[in-house]
Formats: sequence, C-alpha cells, structure tokens
Amino acid sequence: MPSNNYILDAVKISRYFGGLKAVDQVDFFVKKREIMGLIGPNGAGKTTLFNLFTGHYQPSGGEIYFKNEKISGLKPYQITAKGLARTFQNIRLFSKMTVLDNVLIGRHTRTASGLIGAILRRPRDRREEAEARDVAISLLEFVGLEDKKDEQAGNLSYGEQRRLEVARALAAEPELLLLDEPAAGMNPQETINLMKLISRIRDEMNKTILLIEHDMKVVMGISERVAVLNYGRKIAEGTPAEIQGNEDVIHAYLGVST
Repeated sequence: MPSNNYILDAVKISRYFGGLKAVDQVDFFVKKREIMGLIGPNGAGKTTLFNLFTGHYQPSGGEIYFKNEKISGLKPYQITAKGLARTFQNIRLFSKMTVLDNVLIGRHTRTASGLIGAILRRPRDRREEAEARDVAISLLEFVGLEDKKDEQAGNLSYGEQRRLEVARALAAEPELLLLDEPAAGMNPQETINLMKLISRIRDEMNKTILLIEHDMKVVMGISERVAVLNYGRKIAEGTPAEIQGNEDVIHAYLGVST
C-alpha cells in the first residue's frame, strides 16, 4: 500500500515494448516537497518512467499512486487535473502564439467554461477568463518573462522558452512538477538561473519536483535525493553524495569498475 509520506509511489512498475524491457519492476517514490533527481545513461528508461507517471504510457505491470490514489490506467488530462504536470525533453510550445497565450493554454484544466462559455461570454465566463489571465501574468512574473508576454513564443531565446514551458506547467496548479531535462541546451548562466528557479518553485510555491537531467551540476546541486536507472532497472537511490560514490553508478556511466 502507498505511504502517506509519499506524494508519488510506484510499485513494481514495468513497461515492455515487445521484448524490450524499457522499465522493469521498478519501485519508485517521491516525498512531499522534496526536489528529487532521476539520472541514468541514455536509453535507461527515464523518460519512459515519466510517461508512465503522466499517463502517456500505460504500465505493462505494477501500480502507480498519486496522493494515495491509484492513477495507473488514467488518461493524461485526468492525471494533470489531479495535480501532476510535466515539461518535455523537446520543447513543445505553440511558437506562433504569444507567450501569455501559451500559459493560458496550460490553465485549461482549471477552468470550467469550455467552448460554449467562450462563445456565449457570460459574466461568469468573463470572470473566469480574467482570473486565468491574472494567474498567467503572475506566473510569467515568477519566471521572469512578464515583459515578453505579448511576443510570439518562437521569438524567445532557448532558455526563455524553457522557462515558459515551466510557467505553462505551473498554470495547471500541480502539486508535483515533473521536469524532463530542463537544462538541456542552456548556457552556463541560464543553467544557474534555472537552478535558482527550481529551488524557488519548491520553497515559495510549496511544490514537489522530480527532474530528469544529464547535467550533474544541476542534479547534485539542487536534489535532496537521487535515483539512478540503468537498462530499465533502478540500480541506486540516495543522497547526492551517496550516489556520487556508488560503484554501480560509476560503472553504469563509465563502463568500468572502480
């Protein structure tokens, strides 16, 4: 049974593609309000695990619990509505839309008016639209993009687009935020700014964060706990210091024994 101390708890979770065991019998948990890193060599199963947590893949075996409620088998939009949101390894912004509109799209799981409301423009629909805009602008201020709200998303720098993705995910009001390689393609200063932003999201917005990241400075610099996958299996878990000194982890990354 899931623990009350965990916001996310996966029990013996697996995902097979034919004969390929992308994720194989993994037990995985995330504690409330922690920043947790997930690392491993390319092809280790990290993004597959994210896809299982968010309903983009259904498990071949095992169960996933979010806040003690079973979510394996649910659709992605249902899981998002329960309080779990993510960014993607490859940027998925609407490049021709404004920065503000991109964040508003992320807000749709928390609005009720839908298409009919957008057409009829009843007072309650207008209020909801105004509230959504206020939330979106406050999130852009939080990630440092308020002055870019009317620009096309495609005109932003790479680092700014990454921050916009984070703002859009936060618009869904998640309790658990999954970040898939958020520092990919960033320069050193952008990476430092990202680390500060992630810490602020946890500390100031009271969020729990799980991130996949290849930049070890990011993972070891902000994570309180790190899990390591290799060939679809979890081979280690612990504090950054424990992971850095783990022989199995060193072997997985370097291909040699210490």
